[in-house]
Amino acid sequence: MQDFRDYFREHPIIASIRNDTDFEYALNSKVAALFILYGDIFNLPQIMKECKKYNKLVFLHMDLVKGIGRDREGVIYLAKKELCNGILTTKSNLIEVAKKEGLIAIQRLFLLDSAALKTGEQLLKRNQPDAVEILPGIAAPYFIEHIYKELLCPVIAGGLISGKSEIEELFQKGVLAVSTSKKELW
Repeated sequence: MQDFRDYFREHPIIASIRNDTDFEYALNSKVAALFILYGDIFNLPQIMKECKKYNKLVFLHMDLVKGIGRDREGVIYLAKKELCNGILTTKSNLIEVAKKEGLIAIQRLFLLDSAALKTGEQLLKRNQPDAVEILPGIAAPYFIEHIYKELLCPVIAGGLISGKSEIEELFQKGVLAVSTSKKELW
């Protein structure tokens, strides 16, 4: 998805939001995209309304937002009600549904060991998400070195990223964007 890649080349920092205070801060920051890692079905309309007002992209973490089914119907509901621009999830079965519904689909992978790397590779080949978020972010260069050439899936690094120099190093090693909850990096 070329537009997606171009967008994150221009806006490579994604704010990971865990509460209302962080959300308000992010709205007034330079970041152009938010990963919503909290909330429920009742506050999603307001979150989306505020993000549209501030011209921010909204990605909902399907595993953490309450009241939305972690199933096909939950994704379809989000798309039909325009409650997000995309989803991020560890649930590979939701990726295809999100893409069919016109949402940007980001597969979250926790790279804990070589078995997780192998499983992740198989998931990505089968589901072909728009992007993959590698956690912890410091494992993203390893993923790129060992798997990326086969998949050519844009890589987002998330977690355990502590400073600007680390972010620059990740970009130099092929990471497209970085998601972080550290406000000083937004």
